Amino acid sequence: MRCCHRHAPAAAGSSDPHPFSLPGATEHYAAPRPVRAEHVRIELDLDFAQHTLAGTCTTRVSAVRTVSTVTFDAVDLDVTGARVDGRSAAFSNSGAHVRVELPRALDAGQACDIALTYRARPRRGLYFWGPDAGYPDRPLQAWTQGQDIDARCWFPCLDTPAQKATSEVIATFPANMTSLSNGVLVSDVTTGERRTQHHRMAQPHAPYLVTLVVGEFDEATDTAGTTPLRYLFPRGRREDALRCVARTPKMIAAYESLTGEPYPWSGYAQVFVTEFILGGMEHTTATTLVDTVLHDARAHLDYNAEPLISHELAHQWFGDLLTCRDWPHGWLNEGFATYFEVLWKERGDSRDEADHHRALDLEAYLSETRERYARPIVARKFQAPMDLFDRHLYEKGGLVLHELRRRVGDDLFVRALRHYVASHRHGVVETVDLARAFEEATGHNLDPVFDQYVFSPGHPELKVEVRYEADDARLRISVRQTQATDSGTPVFRLPLEVAVTVNGEDTRHRLELTDAEHRFHLPCPAAPTQVRVDPRRDVLGTLDVDKAVGLWREELAKAPEARARTEAAHALGKDGGLRSVEALGRALKDANLFWATRAACAKALGRIRTPEARALLLDAAVTDHPRVRRAVVAALGEFRHDVEVASRLRALLEAGDASYFVEAEAARGLGRVRAPDALPLLEAVAARPSFQDVIGAGAMDGLAETQDAAAFPVAVARTAYGQPAFLRRAAVSAVAKLAEVANRKREAVDLFSQLLRDPQFRVQLAVCDAAATLGDRRLLPALEGTTFSDPRTRRYAREAVRALREGAPQAREVASLREELDALKQETRTLREKLETLTLNAKPAATARKPPSKRAAKRGRTPPPKRRR
Repeated sequence: MRCCHRHAPAAAGSSDPHPFSLPGATEHYAAPRPVRAEHVRIELDLDFAQHTLAGTCTTRVSAVRTVSTVTFDAVDLDVTGARVDGRSAAFSNSGAHVRVELPRALDAGQACDIALTYRARPRRGLYFWGPDAGYPDRPLQAWTQGQDIDARCWFPCLDTPAQKATSEVIATFPANMTSLSNGVLVSDVTTGERRTQHHRMAQPHAPYLVTLVVGEFDEATDTAGTTPLRYLFPRGRREDALRCVARTPKMIAAYESLTGEPYPWSGYAQVFVTEFILGGMEHTTATTLVDTVLHDARAHLDYNAEPLISHELAHQWFGDLLTCRDWPHGWLNEGFATYFEVLWKERGDSRDEADHHRALDLEAYLSETRERYARPIVARKFQAPMDLFDRHLYEKGGLVLHELRRRVGDDLFVRALRHYVASHRHGVVETVDLARAFEEATGHNLDPVFDQYVFSPGHPELKVEVRYEADDARLRISVRQTQATDSGTPVFRLPLEVAVTVNGEDTRHRLELTDAEHRFHLPCPAAPTQVRVDPRRDVLGTLDVDKAVGLWREELAKAPEARARTEAAHALGKDGGLRSVEALGRALKDANLFWATRAACAKALGRIRTPEARALLLDAAVTDHPRVRRAVVAALGEFRHDVEVASRLRALLEAGDASYFVEAEAARGLGRVRAPDALPLLEAVAARPSFQDVIGAGAMDGLAETQDAAAFPVAVARTAYGQPAFLRRAAVSAVAKLAEVANRKREAVDLFSQLLRDPQFRVQLAVCDAAATLGDRRLLPALEGTTFSDPRTRRYAREAVRALREGAPQAREVASLREELDALKQETRTLREKLETLTLNAKPAATARKPPSKRAAKRGRTPPPKRRR
């Protein structure tokens, strides 16, 4: 599963993270299994007009111990009858569970078929969609989504990941439609205006992976070796769909090689549906994807859906073939799928692309620890399992796998992966199973890694000081771990890679960190020109390196790793001196550099905000690479009240750009520079159609940045049901940011109270995200009194309540402080420039190099200092 947010929203609105467990959270453990599900047969008749279903679910169970009753999970299902091996049986229905009395007790090893007939108008699990007054072009569809515990909302089941069974889905629906389910289609019969299709899944899988999709679709087919592939998509979107899925055969080949396991199922289908509540869901053999990732050739200039496509495909092995025993170990599903996005980037594109993708994962995880909470990846205290589906489960989980890889090396990592898959295929797994598989395959005991990164919260926060000691011909590297350890975060044991360049040649060192502080002395016969600490940014944590600015400039120009050059660009943005600006400008123009490094140079120049930086950005605004151009335009937005920059952004918006995203950044930037006449243009731009409404969303962000009271009603209008979905969410954020300057917070509260009951749950999420920005406690009754069907919305609403009760800073206060800080930074840069100019113009004094001392002959590492207490 890929969640709907690539980066988790900062619902708490605070830089001081809170505990993960909210009041009322309880400890969760795997459900007892007195019986095992062996086979599930679901027969359904779908009524699209009434949004209801009627059906029978027959489950074959075998007893683990003697049982006289079997209890099924069944939420809001109106069960009308129960039969055991064809005979009527007594049952009771609590609304959450159905308890069936067996006519005779089952002894261990004995089996029976239990059939439950039921009706439902499901609120979760199975969703009906169709046109309405707001969205008259929306297609008529029904689809299911059972993760985490929503399978029970559309068929009675033993709803735990450990209950893996074979399955059948027999669905009846309007004859003009088709269906997709797990496994293979075994029959297809049309009688009058109704069509019945029967799918059978011959291998066991978990209840949450059972799927049914019904609608009108076009279809394309392909193969991956001998595996048949199907792609189902909205009518007329063939080319857009193929842009998303075209490399699926190559992905399958790559994953087969990595896992040592041929694609494990009968075939693989991918279907794009409307209003899907996730980015994608890895139902066994049949992944469901949200149709908003379908994109045209213009969007494809700087967007592709392959991270989502590769993620869901990886689940066919990790999640479907090997399934977590219970949700606290869900990172064994999601962490693997997230890291396989990186592995696909590495094999399908380049190492630089993979490193960049991994950097995005790291920032997503670190952002969650800063803005929401830090927790162990394996956590048992929560309210709903969906609480766990966060940046810890996904991104940190994936980064832990990268940490394992760098501990054992590439070859042993692949060997361990293959051993893990081969040992547990078609089974259920816990974290200890992965640890033992790595130990058995590599000989390494990696329990310390799991204890530090999986079972403990937090991460290492490293401060590294690099100094060359010429008298001793050595390089001193001091490392401190600065993370707070009072909430269970440990002092970490980890390797730290350092690459040192002297006289054009690299020497690589692996420093072993075992304590809170270390000082290493590395032999270095001459002053180094580069000292690249963690050159590919592998460390799962933060890294703050203090070294001579000349080293950063040399690394930006010549480091062999794109990731090291990108880090150098960030560091030079903090330096802000004239020579650093020049170095950033040269790199920004270098078309041979990796695009993300050039984009980082643009961001750094925007951060510096000197006239020289501004001139370089204006000159680079016509660069050919759309992602670099996008970064340049975003950086220009840092030059507040700059008439020439505003004119350039306005001209770009009026003329348009080949990239949707560049236009979006221009709209956002025009508001940020506070152009006095931005409002009419931004209001017009908001109506431009674009992929995922990125231009309109950029215009909404720009309107919010203007802090113009007249923009408030424009943003309010765009929140209305019927407006494009992505635009609505951006408008919600804009309303929150503009309400105070417009003196209309009461109106914003009333609007948000209504939107918390909006049919589109992502709009509800947007309101929860914006609540702390609005900062008005009058929203509390609506947040606390609204019943949310989606557990994610429930979680974010409770975090929003906590933020409001604790008095999170309001948007205007934060903006005011930011402007004051910007002014101070500008004054500091001006003084530094004057000082640097005087230094460059001064006549350098002649210096004689002292001969090396006797200590220069002493090589190696000095003993580390005692740990500070």
